[in-house]
Amino acid sequence: MSKVLALAAGAALAGSVLVASGTSAGAGQRDDALEKALAAAADDAPAALQTPFEKNGGATWTTHPQSLTFYRQLDQASERVAVSNVGRTTQGRPLQLVSIGSPAPKSQAEAADGSVAMFVCSVHGNEPSGREACMKLARDLATSTDATVTRFLARTTVILINANPDGWVANTRGNADGVDVNRDYLELATPEGRAVTKVIRDWNPDVLNDLHEYGPSQYYRTDLLHLWPRNRNADDQIHALSQEMSEEYSAAQARSEGFTAGIYGQYVKNGEPFLQVAGDEQVRILRNYAGLVNVVGMLSETATRPLNDEEAADVRVLNNRRVDTNYASALGSTQMVAENRETLARETAAAAERQTELGASQGGVVYFAGQDDMLPTSSDEVEPEPMCGYQISEATFQSLRQTLRLHDLTATRNAAGRVVSLAQPNRALVPLIFDERHEYRIAEGTPLETC
Repeated sequence: MSKVLALAAGAALAGSVLVASGTSAGAGQRDDALEKALAAAADDAPAALQTPFEKNGGATWTTHPQSLTFYRQLDQASERVAVSNVGRTTQGRPLQLVSIGSPAPKSQAEAADGSVAMFVCSVHGNEPSGREACMKLARDLATSTDATVTRFLARTTVILINANPDGWVANTRGNADGVDVNRDYLELATPEGRAVTKVIRDWNPDVLNDLHEYGPSQYYRTDLLHLWPRNRNADDQIHALSQEMSEEYSAAQARSEGFTAGIYGQYVKNGEPFLQVAGDEQVRILRNYAGLVNVVGMLSETATRPLNDEEAADVRVLNNRRVDTNYASALGSTQMVAENRETLARETAAAAERQTELGASQGGVVYFAGQDDMLPTSSDEVEPEPMCGYQISEATFQSLRQTLRLHDLTATRNAAGRVVSLAQPNRALVPLIFDERHEYRIAEGTPLETC
């Protein structure tokens, strides 16, 4: 075995040990008080604060104009809710951020110092159930009178972003320019991608759940498919906590409600996975990006088409299952925060410190390919002796100034232009932005042995 692949194998073994050992309280000790309180809030929701989807029993989806009205009414009805705009789409629609706290939402600085749970609500415009789940979750958190909920919101700020209103209106996967925003979290060419990363940078979430839907097929027929960051550059503890949230909280919550759950991207036959068709390591995808910026993140997907005869016979049954599945996954993420608040705060902060120290010492391994369950196959895909930074021209820096700022990366001036050091909390992004060995790099940079 080459030195490169031996190092990669060692890193893979270390990662698997962390996942097995875990660091949090574990779902086996979970208290269902929060679940019961939110269920009661949903049952008792006043008619004026029911979503249009709820009012029609799931026969039709909430429209974008209706959602604006719903969130405005929720903001007016509850002091726990604040609605703001964090950008505008190409077609001028607001990119809304909904923040929820008790007795009122905290400021960015106050929230970042505490716990923050972030939900991205249907970045693909033709996947509506995540948006509906977010509206329902926001309403239930805002209106519950249960002490469990008020205590949770006193210590945790919940933020939700409706990430693709143009695609919502057009019922398209992409935005108004036809771009898949969930492939834009490195380049940040879209206003939607820029808004989401800006929220991550400014609110510093502890956990993030990205709500989606998928098309089922013969070997891909599960209520909830879930996945954590698979990029091998993610901090080991962030990876472990993300996998724990995905498997032991969100999937476990779905199963407790009678739904089936499995790993996103895996075809299953006779109960055994036999082919991976999706769920790779691309940094451009939000669940991977989250892990690389030291956020405990995951992906949730529910099936868009009927999975049984009852769903095939009644679209309301189908649509409600879609929404309820994503709601269950989101609830699992809130439970992860409620039970592991101190662990999450400690480990996300420690991960940022570890990444900065690795960059300063030129330690660790840099991966340009491979994922947590797949070793890189070529020495060109792994750098066992990391660079200290990348030299870029002044022109390149000026063209990337906003992008680097959104990624929370800095550059220092030198005679040749600028140096982007790896000695930063978001170290893992730097080689993926600039190195020619990375398939999705966005600018030319020269790796430096000394800085």
